[in-house]
Formats: sequence, C-alpha cells, structure tokens
Amino acid sequence: MELTARASYAARATAAIVRDPHEGIDRVRERLAERRDLRTPVPRYGATPDWEARLHAALGVPWPCSMADEFEPLWDRVTTALRERGLRLGPGAFGGWNDGDPSFARAAWCIVSHLRPQRVVETGVARGLTSRCMLEGLIRSGQGHLWSIDLAPLIDLDLAEETGAAVDERCRVAWTFIAGSSRRCLPALVDDLGTVEFFVHDSMHTARNLRFELDRIWPALPAGGFVLVDDVDYNRVVHDWSQRAGQDPWLVAPHADGVGFFAIARKD
Repeated sequence: MELTARASYAARATAAIVRDPHEGIDRVRERLAERRDLRTPVPRYGATPDWEARLHAALGVPWPCSMADEFEPLWDRVTTALRERGLRLGPGAFGGWNDGDPSFARAAWCIVSHLRPQRVVETGVARGLTSRCMLEGLIRSGQGHLWSIDLAPLIDLDLAEETGAAVDERCRVAWTFIAGSSRRCLPALVDDLGTVEFFVHDSMHTARNLRFELDRIWPALPAGGFVLVDDVDYNRVVHDWSQRAGQDPWLVAPHADGVGFFAIARKD
C-alpha cells in the first residue's frame, strides 16, 4: 500500500514538473529539504510569557487591546462564509496543509490594525483566511496594500481554484495576488517595493525556504517593521537567527489549538 502511494505521488510529481519545470523542480527541492529538516534536531520552543502584552508594547499601544473584541466576530464571518460554500476547514484541509490558525490570524490582524503599514507582504495564502483578516485591517485604516505570493498545489490541481477563497470582492481593492513560489517572486517584489513594513511567512516551512525569505525581507524592513513567522517549531531558523544576532528579538506564541507555535519580531 505504501509503495503504491509513493508510486502515485512520484507520477503526479513528474507530471507537475512537466507542466511547470521551474516551479515543479523547486517544489521537489523543498520536499527534500523538508525531509532533511525532520532529521535535524529542533530546539524546544515555548511561548513567551505575556507575549500579547509585549507585542502591544512593541506597537506602542495599550494592553488590554481596545480592539480585541472585534476579531472573533470577523473570524466567525469569514469561516462561516467558507463553510457555506462547502469548503472543509481545519488541519490538513487544504491539500494536507492547514488553513489559517485563528491566533496567528489575530496577531497579523492586530499588527496591521495598529501599525497601519503602507506595504505588507505575505508568502503562503491557501484559502486566504489570514490574508482576509489583514485586508480588513488595512481597509479599516483607509491605507496600505497587501501583496500575497503563493504557489498553488502543483499536484492537487482542483485546490488552485480555492486559493484566496476567503478574500471577498470588497477587500480585493487592497490586494495583489502573485502566483508563484517565494523563491522566484519575492526578490523582484522586494526590489519593486523598496521597503516593507510588515512581512508574514506562511509558505513552505523548511529551514531552506524560511532562511531565504528572511534574508531577503530583513534588509527591506525599516526600523519598527515587523515579521510574523508561522510554524516556527518546524525548524531551527528562528533559534539560529537569535544566536547570530546575539539577542532574542522574537516573541513566540502558541496556536489556538495548542499544537505548534508562531513567532513575531520587531526590527529595532
């Protein structure tokens, strides 16, 4: 049974490479990097005490947050609309990948709402729950734009139509979707924008990919810019980054379901 599944995957992966050689080959490289990560010891990440209060302090706004009660109704509206369209949400629901975690999306929404950035860049979209929450924050502030980079699943082709499904027409005025991998699309986008006040990583969580994205985005962040990284416990990049910097600029926070962590950094 396992051999049959592997053979089926290999056949579909080969077809994906034939359809799009550049993206297909790079996705295979990421899959191989993912396997290497599984053999590499990862530091034991734990939640930063009072991470929400410390995040708001970094944003220069009081805690408890005056807008905290607004997020849950927003999340309920977005997820209910997707379910009414017959889309299944939750762990592994998007071709084996998870949809946006509510705690992660709330952190992104909170940063956008308080920071009021002009330029936000996101890698990884899936159905766009986190994208929608950030766009709601941008529209509320009356300024700013979100550029989202995502390579739709190359094997489960039906999922391509569901990419960004949570982003309604009202929000698309502040949204630019770029189809492709971050390795191919992020450098040119950063060059075009010049500066990026807020960056969200939610694409392939390999050490190879996360290092690539941070190395390109960090120089474009102005002082006071923010980075948000999902599934930080998949690899040791944030730990190594802190060691290299000689300090720990990252706040680590748990997902809503208690499985895994995300991390936030402010560039000083």
